[in-house]
Amino acid sequence: MRVLVTGAFGFIGLNLVEALLARGDTVIAADLGGPPEAARRALAARGTGLSAVAGDVRDERFMQTLVAAYRPDALVHAAALTPGPATERSRMTSAVDVNVNGTLRALEAAAGHGCARVLFLSSGAVYGAAGLTASLLDERDTPPAPGTLYPITKLAAERLALRLGELAGLDVVAARVGAAFGPWEADTGARDTLSPHFQLVRHARRGIEAVLPRRSALDWNYSRDAAAALLVLLDRPAAERVVNVGPGFALDLERFCEALAASFPRFRWRYGDEAEATIDLHAPRDRAPLAVDRLRAAGFAPRFDERGAYADYVAWLEAHDAGVSI
Repeated sequence: MRVLVTGAFGFIGLNLVEALLARGDTVIAADLGGPPEAARRALAARGTGLSAVAGDVRDERFMQTLVAAYRPDALVHAAALTPGPATERSRMTSAVDVNVNGTLRALEAAAGHGCARVLFLSSGAVYGAAGLTASLLDERDTPPAPGTLYPITKLAAERLALRLGELAGLDVVAARVGAAFGPWEADTGARDTLSPHFQLVRHARRGIEAVLPRRSALDWNYSRDAAAALLVLLDRPAAERVVNVGPGFALDLERFCEALAASFPRFRWRYGDEAEATIDLHAPRDRAPLAVDRLRAAGFAPRFDERGAYADYVAWLEAHDAGVSI
């Protein structure tokens, strides 16, 4: 299959590109710039099926030319800006233009050049305040309640993508991807809400004590499993238009600290109050888990349990040493 991936060298995008190449697909990877050097080497080892194209999803001419030139069988739209609370005001116009208008430009290009299969990467963040009151976040039964810029733009883009799909005859699936950690997460400037796992890795590599404000056990997506789930949704006929992407179980951050301490001897961590915390959990408490019945019905089961995910990530970190920017 020939797959066009926008935002291809972002966190989830890189994991997906790697997974697509591993199974022999041809990938057109569109992004503002190229991959980091470590990723470039890893992708090159996957063979010759990758074409990297620099460009901006906000540029209508670029998107139309790109899809017309490569004629992909499917589009995975992963390009996004993820501003946090501290940068919402300054990045509002850019976030709306990338997350909403960029989505429409990508889908319009797909519709105009015979690319009928579209997987749009939405976000579990669209549930917003519902995550603090519901016991389970279900695609049908839990009304989204976004309160900040990023989830507002993702929900708007999701609904516009589904509507455009109806109007243009596109087979669109929106994957509400839950919070993620793992290989290829990096501080690129596009994502303000870096996972606590990434923050802990940065502390561990630098030999700095990490202070957590509270205990946290959330249904974190391990990025390799998130990519595998997206492949399932990309391949299967769309029985559901909106599907949560999560593991279906909680991963305890304390267990990750223990895994890091076993591999980074200088690493120390502890709990403290908010004033002294050096790890940002991005919320005063953990949200409710994502319902994953529809993802399971599509045929996905995670490869990694909590122990396996943490062991695999630490092994990946050791293999890449300082080759990935932390």
